[in-house]
Amino acid sequence: MFSSFQRLLSNLSRLFKVLGNMGSVSPVYLLDRDEAETTRLNDQHRFLVELSNVIHPSIPRDLTAVADIGTGTGVWLEDVANILPNKSVELHGFDISSAQYPRGHEIQRPGQMPIKLSVHDALRPFPEAHRGRYDLVHIRLLTAGLKQADYARVLANARALLKPNGWIQWEEVDHTAFCTDAVPEPTAITRLRSCVIEAMLKLGLWPFAPQCVYDQISAHGFTDVVRETYTTAGKDHMRPFAQKWVAGVMRALTPPSMVVIGQAEDLKQARGIVDGLVREFEAHCESATALVNFGVTVGRRVG
Repeated sequence: MFSSFQRLLSNLSRLFKVLGNMGSVSPVYLLDRDEAETTRLNDQHRFLVELSNVIHPSIPRDLTAVADIGTGTGVWLEDVANILPNKSVELHGFDISSAQYPRGHEIQRPGQMPIKLSVHDALRPFPEAHRGRYDLVHIRLLTAGLKQADYARVLANARALLKPNGWIQWEEVDHTAFCTDAVPEPTAITRLRSCVIEAMLKLGLWPFAPQCVYDQISAHGFTDVVRETYTTAGKDHMRPFAQKWVAGVMRALTPPSMVVIGQAEDLKQARGIVDGLVREFEAHCESATALVNFGVTVGRRVG
C-alpha cells in the first residue's frame, strides 16, 4: 500500500543542477514532481499518521486557522479538517511548487470552506496578509530540501505566521537511524545508509534533522517545547509497512547519493547496484522489523 518515501532526481542532469545550485538561497529539493510523487506523498502521510498523530496531543483543538508548510498535496490539511471540532477553520497550505496541487489551487470541501493552496518558498518571508494569522503552523519532512543553516530561517518565517501563543509542529525523520531491530545488520543496510548520509553532508543537507529542529525551536521564541520520537520498534503490526517504506527510502535516496559521492558513474548504474542491496534488505526483513524514527517537536510562540 505504501510507496517510496523519497523519489529523488529523475535524471543525472537534475542532479548536477542541484550540485550547481549549492550557493542559491532556494532550497535544494531532490524529489520528483509527478503523479507518482503525488501518490507517494499521500501514502507516506497515512504511514506517518499511523505511526504518530495528525496533531500532537499537547496542542489544543480549539483552532481557528491552520497553515501547512511544505504541504505537497494538502493531504495533512484534509485530515485536520476532519478531526477538528471547528468545521469553519481556515486551512492554508504552502509549497515551493504547485505540481501536486489540484486544479485551481484549492481542495474543495462540500458545504465548507475550501482548503487554499499557495506557492511560496519557506526560506523567504511570507506575505504580510498571512503574518500573525494562524493558531498552528505545521511543517513536515523538509530534510531533503534544507541545508543545515536553513532551519533557522524557515523557523523564523513560520513563527511570523503565528498568532501570539500559537503553536508550531515540525516533524522530521532521522536518516541516520535506518536499520532493523536485528543485530548484526547485513552489510547491505550499512552501505545503503552510509551512502545517503555521506551524500547529504556533501550536498550541504543535514541528515540529523529531528535534533536540529528541537534545538532551533527551543532557542528561538517558543515555550512548552516537547520533542517526541515515534518508532516502529515493538510495533509488529507495522512491520510490512515499515519494510516497504524504508525500502522506498533506499531505492529513491541511494542511487543519486552514489553518484554524488562517486560510487557510481550515473543513475542507471547506481540503480542496478541499489536494487541488489535493497533485495538483501527486504530478505533480512522477513525476520526483522525495519526501524523508523519519526521526530515530532512542538512549541508555543512566546509574544
